[in-house]
Amino acid sequence: MAPIPSYLYVPNVIGYVRVVLQLTSFMVALDHVTIAVICYVVAQGLDAVDGIAARMFNQCSELGRVLDMVTDRTSTVCLCLVLARLYPQYVGYLTVLVTIDLFSHWYHMHATLISAQSTHKGSPNWVVRLYYCKPVLFTICAMTELWYVSLYAMHFAPDWRPLWNPLALVQVPGLLAMPSQVPAWTFACYGSTPFFLFKQVTNIAQFVEACKVLVRLDAQQKEEEAARRKQ
Repeated sequence: MAPIPSYLYVPNVIGYVRVVLQLTSFMVALDHVTIAVICYVVAQGLDAVDGIAARMFNQCSELGRVLDMVTDRTSTVCLCLVLARLYPQYVGYLTVLVTIDLFSHWYHMHATLISAQSTHKGSPNWVVRLYYCKPVLFTICAMTELWYVSLYAMHFAPDWRPLWNPLALVQVPGLLAMPSQVPAWTFACYGSTPFFLFKQVTNIAQFVEACKVLVRLDAQQKEEEAARRKQ
């Protein structure tokens, strides 16, 4: 029986579903907020599922690694495009976020490939190593997505509150009484901001470390060329 081609692997099929969901989300983002949020959140949730499926079915693949990374990066870029439409006064900041994200991940991936490292999740920088610990990685990524989604939803429903708010049950005067009165998306945005900022710090640290690797490889290449000329 012929082996299954990698583009039909279960985790890669999940990746294709993610792409379709994300495209659907962005296509309706300006007119159908609920559909956009549901599609986007489900697509991001499947990001964890495809990794589990890859290990469960022993279907890790280079196609899947690239698909996963490109899907993650395009989701950030496209959502920032939507946010730029909703918040034109913040276009400059959103452009900076996209630039940092793309530079960081593409430099890091390229440095990993040409230096023949077995994984892109290793780094001499402690911040990057901490970030790629599984519980930390999941938390930071989830909270970063929450920051983007809440910023998007705040534009359409700035005063939305859930029908039942568990924070309203907490009676600590001056400490936790206030969050129960804050609109849900505003609370989510501010609550996820520290995690979002840590993600940006990690992106910058990852970019710097990747540059160091590339510069070192350039120097090694020049030394090897000089040695060959002397022979």
